[in-house]
Formats: sequence, structure tokens, C-alpha cells
Amino acid sequence: MAVLFSAVTVTAIAKGEQLEFLVGGIPRELSDLEGWTAFDNFVGEIDEEMDISVHADGYIYGEGELFKATPEEVAYFYMRKGDNPDFLNDRCQNIEKVDFDFNWSPDELFRLEMN
Repeated sequence: MAVLFSAVTVTAIAKGEQLEFLVGGIPRELSDLEGWTAFDNFVGEIDEEMDISVHADGYIYGEGELFKATPEEVAYFYMRKGDNPDFLNDRCQNIEKVDFDFNWSPDELFRLEMN
């Protein structure tokens, strides 16, 4: 079994703040990041409209049939990366790089939560 996951860097462009975290699969748009706690906490702290840039390095761990990593598998990869900072380079295969931007508006989020 091969597991697909990504190392993601999000940047709040106007503030210059960055966060790095792991997610299952390869995010290609905002909806692929929503629901991941690290991402939700990061954008939850942004109180004004701004552009956010995303860079994702997609990795495969293992061999065989490919599956998108579950949150539990992502937590395991965090642990492995903490034990070995070179884990991604030494034990995983980098298969793709993805970059995209989106405009974050806390007002739109608030309206969605009210409905």
C-alpha cells in the first residue's frame, strides 16, 4: 500500500505569516484544505481580507496501490518527521509540486456560518 500526502506551506501575503503542516492527498484548491485543523486555525486568526498563497509538495510513502492518507496516517507522518527531520526526503517519494492562491475573507466565512 502507498499513501499519498502533502507537506503544505500557507502564507498570508499581506502579513508575511507562514505555516507549514501536512495533509492527506494533494491540495489543489481551498476546499482541499478546509477541515484540516492547522489550516482552519491559521485562517481563523486572519481578521481582514487578504490573499493567501499555498505551496504543496505531494509525497508517496510506501509501494503498491495508492490511497489518500487519513488524518491518523498524517499524524503518524508528523511523528516520523519529528523523529527524523529528513523523513520526507529519506523515506518518501516527492511526486508533485502544486501552487495556488486564493482570497480569504473572514466576512464571507461569517455569513456562511450564520446560514
